[in-house]
Amino acid sequence: MKLQWNSLASYNKRTPLSHTGWLDGSIRTDMPVPSKISFNLLTALLLFIAFRPARAQEKTGINFAASSWEQVLHTAKREGKAIFLYASTPGCRYCRQMEKEVFPMAAVSDFYNTRFVSFQINMEDKGEGEALAKKYGITSFPSYLYFDQEAELLHQSGAGKSAEEFIEDGKNALNPEKALFTLKKRYDTGERSPSFLLQYSQALGFYRQADSPEEKVVEEYLATQTPPQLESEENLNFIFSRYLAFHSPATQYLLQNQQKFSPLFKEEEVKRRAERIITRTAQAAGSENNLVLLKDVQQAAAANFKEAERLAALTMIYFYAGQQDWHRYAKETLAYSKSKAVNDWRTLYETGMYLNAFAKEKETLKMGVQIMKKVLKLHRDPENLSLYAQLLHATGKNQSAYKAAKAAVEAANATGEDARQAQALLTELKQTLKK
Repeated sequence: MKLQWNSLASYNKRTPLSHTGWLDGSIRTDMPVPSKISFNLLTALLLFIAFRPARAQEKTGINFAASSWEQVLHTAKREGKAIFLYASTPGCRYCRQMEKEVFPMAAVSDFYNTRFVSFQINMEDKGEGEALAKKYGITSFPSYLYFDQEAELLHQSGAGKSAEEFIEDGKNALNPEKALFTLKKRYDTGERSPSFLLQYSQALGFYRQADSPEEKVVEEYLATQTPPQLESEENLNFIFSRYLAFHSPATQYLLQNQQKFSPLFKEEEVKRRAERIITRTAQAAGSENNLVLLKDVQQAAAANFKEAERLAALTMIYFYAGQQDWHRYAKETLAYSKSKAVNDWRTLYETGMYLNAFAKEKETLKMGVQIMKKVLKLHRDPENLSLYAQLLHATGKNQSAYKAAKAAVEAANATGEDARQAQALLTELKQTLKK
């Protein structure tokens, strides 16, 4: 089971998780990413308080067992502990973030080490990790699975989290009133009170399985609420946090009532959230060649946004991205850059990444160069200069590519950013120009 990241945007720290990855900070595993692009992974220095008690200073993080899954099961029984299974991949940015910033924290390690026998798997190791991922249907990373001493699933969660949220996951796993699979049993036996449906649907938020009943449970919960109740702070927060299918009641309510969310969230945040619904659905329509869904998205964009023309343009950009029609994708983005992009350099940059990665035709790549020129006018930085240089090189404009790569290296050195990618391209271009 070879796992791959869903979108270039989903792991580039400069582009928001938006159109194809899970928006909650986990990564889907169903779209190829080229090896020719390398990105700086988000890293963080771990700061420890100088005068902690000696016992706290001895903590180095969660104690992941360096044995086998079978041995972990034996240890859990012997020690009377539950089991925590952490599923990751080497290239997962959010996994590295958790490992560097959250797992080493004293509060986290104290909580997990005293209550769980912990085990980490690499979902791509072609061995036990991949086998366990397949057995438990793990399709996103990072994923956190919690078992009792008999290896029965109690709870499942995932995504990048704060220490408090991660500890809360562990507490929920040990609480029969909040553990996902306990709630599932109650649901399967017919429990349908509004409070229960709300709690169960919240627990399902990180359950990334094809058979997840999340959409159905959310719909059932919302059906129990009157129009005034839907406008409560609790329900508005709940709806805003759901990432469901385009036609789901929660998604449609958000699109059609954006102004009701502004008191709780910044206007720009609501706008971005609603736009992401349009763009990710348009991309899905392209991937499936679903023209009916495309029409529905176009109608929603026209009916629910002040900047309807800009949303119409974004709809077609992401539709062609989903179809992997790189020429039309480039053409739509170039047109968008000239009239509707305003300050939206990230959408343009994302197109530049995809074209550099996948486009083969020189005319398509030339449009990528023009798009990146617009990006540099809006946001000139080392990464944008480097991508511009790569596209120039791909179109045979090596002298111009050399100048752009040199500028990227100089800019990176001036700001202390990683210049390795631009430097490698600069070295390659030097050799090319000598010939």
